[in-house]
Amino acid sequence: MAWKESDARMAAFDVLARLGVDPPDLELLRFGENALYAFRDRRLVIRVARPSTEPADVARMVEFVRRIAALGMPVSEPADLPDLVQPVVTSTGVVTLWTLHDVDDGCRVSAPELGGLVRRFHDLAAPQADLLGGWEPFGLIRARLAAADRDGLERSLTGPLVDLLASLETAVDRLSARLGVGVMHGDMHYGNVLCLPGRRLLLIDFDQVCRGPREWDLVPNLVTVRRFGLAESEYQAFCSAYGFDLRTSPDAETLVRLRELGMVSWLLQQYGRSAVIDDEIRLRIDTISEPVGPAATRWHAH
Repeated sequence: MAWKESDARMAAFDVLARLGVDPPDLELLRFGENALYAFRDRRLVIRVARPSTEPADVARMVEFVRRIAALGMPVSEPADLPDLVQPVVTSTGVVTLWTLHDVDDGCRVSAPELGGLVRRFHDLAAPQADLLGGWEPFGLIRARLAAADRDGLERSLTGPLVDLLASLETAVDRLSARLGVGVMHGDMHYGNVLCLPGRRLLLIDFDQVCRGPREWDLVPNLVTVRRFGLAESEYQAFCSAYGFDLRTSPDAETLVRLRELGMVSWLLQQYGRSAVIDDEIRLRIDTISEPVGPAATRWHAH
């Protein structure tokens, strides 16, 4: 049975009840792999992972964020709740609670700011590698495609993605990791940086943090150029701030294709919800095999 937003909300209510809070009005911030709710009265973000999530992995992630915060990394921190050990496992989700920050809605994180933040994260988090598990690039993708088959999605949607997955499983084994294997965030895009008043930047969303080829954290910015209209000058500013241009890596094509496959498999979970989303899914599947070098078909953010 598919995990629903109502399941996540029930898990959030369960945890708040343990804190002695009656079911409040929660503001849904995001629903995807996880559900995020704002509980503004207590200045909390409630993050609910799917029930299949391994609690020990979540516990390690929480501890990792606390450690790098103590070292000076600007991150959104887990909430300090002495009476609650995180994560909290419920029947409908695995729950963590985080500090809610007021963001500057008019602030746009710049390319060099993001590049500098990635560099700082890689340098500062490196000593914490032993706390983390190894990179598993295919687990989520396989699960999403399996769910699409169970839901009866047509082969014209899943077939090209299954074929691409098979080719990438072989290619990933040959990655050279020119930047070395170390701590990587796993989903380092503009949407995972909060901009607070005074232009204070905080890195968020550490669900995919692990040990792996650090080039992976540079891939989202290259895909943003390729698919979402980021200017070449901004991309170069990102590269200058970080100190490396992913395009010079022999692994660039494999990594870009893997990132795009992950993005399409994520959106595929929403197939059937609206004609706009269905059209975007078909566009992405029809163009996912375009060459990595030249300019590619524009995709639309969802």
